[in-house]
Amino acid sequence: MIKEDPYRVKFDQLRPWAFEIFQTIRKDLRNEHLLKSHAFVQKHFLKRPLDKLTIDEMSNAYLKEIAEGDEELGEKVAARWVLKNAELYQFFVTELSKINPKYDEIEALPGDVSSYLLNIAVSQFGAQTVYIFTILNAVVFTQEQLNQLREIALLEKASEKPEEESRPFISVESVKEQYEKEIRKLSEKYEKRMQGIERKYFQDVEGLKKQIAQLHKKLGERTIGV
Repeated sequence: MIKEDPYRVKFDQLRPWAFEIFQTIRKDLRNEHLLKSHAFVQKHFLKRPLDKLTIDEMSNAYLKEIAEGDEELGEKVAARWVLKNAELYQFFVTELSKINPKYDEIEALPGDVSSYLLNIAVSQFGAQTVYIFTILNAVVFTQEQLNQLREIALLEKASEKPEEESRPFISVESVKEQYEKEIRKLSEKYEKRMQGIERKYFQDVEGLKKQIAQLHKKLGERTIGV
C-alpha cells in the first residue's frame, strides 16, 4: 500500500514531475532549509550562490539525499508541497471525512467512491497535481486506479505547450471581465488554501496532544513502578 512506502520510493515514482514539484517550493526550501543547513549546501552546492541555483540543481540534490534514505528530508519536501496545494488537501479532507471523520484511519475506499473522488479532483486540479498529491499524501486508491491516474498525468504532461507569445486583439470590456473573473478565482483559492492550512494545523496539534498524553501515561507507569 502507498502509506507503507518510504519517501525514497514515493519520490522515485514522482521523478517525471521533479521539476514541477521543486519549482513550486523552491523559495520555501531555500529559506527554510538551505540557509540553515550548511552541511547540505557544502555537499551539493559548493561555491554556488543559493540565489543562483537552478530548479534542476535543487531537485537533483534533494532527490539524491532522499534516495539514499533521508526520510526526514523527504517528509520536509512533501509537507511544503502539500501546503502549497492546500486547496486540494482541503478537498480530500472534506470528501474523506464524509466517509469517516477520522479520515487518516481509512484503509481502503469503495470503488465507486474512489472513481467519484478521482473524477472530481482531476477535473478541478488536473491529473498531474492530483497524482503528486495522491503519492505524497498516501491516498488509499487501488493500484489499478493509481496506474490509470499516472497514465493520465503523463499524457497531460506530454500535451502541455508553452504559452503563445502573440495573442489576438480583445476589447477593453473583455479585459475588464477577465480580470474580475481572475480576482474572484484568486479570492476563492486563497480562502480554500487558508481553510486547508488551518485544518492541517489543528490536525498536527491533535497529534502532538496524543503524543504528550502517551508520554504522561508512560511517566505515570514508571512512577508507580518505582
